[in-house]
Amino acid sequence: MATIVSLNAQVGIGTTTPAASSILDVTSTTRGVLIPRMTDAQRTAIAAPAEGLMIYQTNASAGLWMFINGAWERIGAATGATSFGASTGYAANTVGSVLAIVLTGVDVPLPSAQNLGSITVNGANTVFTVPTAGRYRIAYRVNATATVGLGAASAIVVNGATRPAQLRFAPLLSVSSYQAEGIITLAAGDNIRLELSGIIALTTLLTGSQGAYLVIQKVGE
Repeated sequence: MATIVSLNAQVGIGTTTPAASSILDVTSTTRGVLIPRMTDAQRTAIAAPAEGLMIYQTNASAGLWMFINGAWERIGAATGATSFGASTGYAANTVGSVLAIVLTGVDVPLPSAQNLGSITVNGANTVFTVPTAGRYRIAYRVNATATVGLGAASAIVVNGATRPAQLRFAPLLSVSSYQAEGIITLAAGDNIRLELSGIIALTTLLTGSQGAYLVIQKVGE
């Protein structure tokens, strides 16, 4: 049987001495606390949710959800396989690859220092596939040994066709370094690759940690 007491506007459940800094102190070594459980549709149907409102969602994506800064955010995951951390990856090129740039684009291989979590990569180390849907922070940098030439550009290509504007870098002058960062929404199974395009030319990436890298980081649902 639970013990409930009220002292100076404090409530203790399972304790007669609620912590001085708490308005509610629930104490147990054998049981937990259940917050309201509902589906995604039921959660989104809540009218005017208050900041800090929390529920447990029972269907995909299952987990703890909280209303923060005017939007619902998932703050827990049902399994490690669907956690944000597992959907975060890094890959680089430190070997100084020679790239034959063409107008239609050439993929930048990233075979080095791979730490991909549950993200997968093809045998050529150019196409990266995300396992879960959500918002992803994508960041990359490509450094060549010499300027690539006028009209050259770098881009992230999604599913072989889409090039999000915030992840495309097309400088007006010849440069030797290309970089961009942005957040895009991806579906489960979407693939991305890093591309250089421009007038037909050969370019060589820098060796070591400054050659090229790609970061794929899940930041939300």
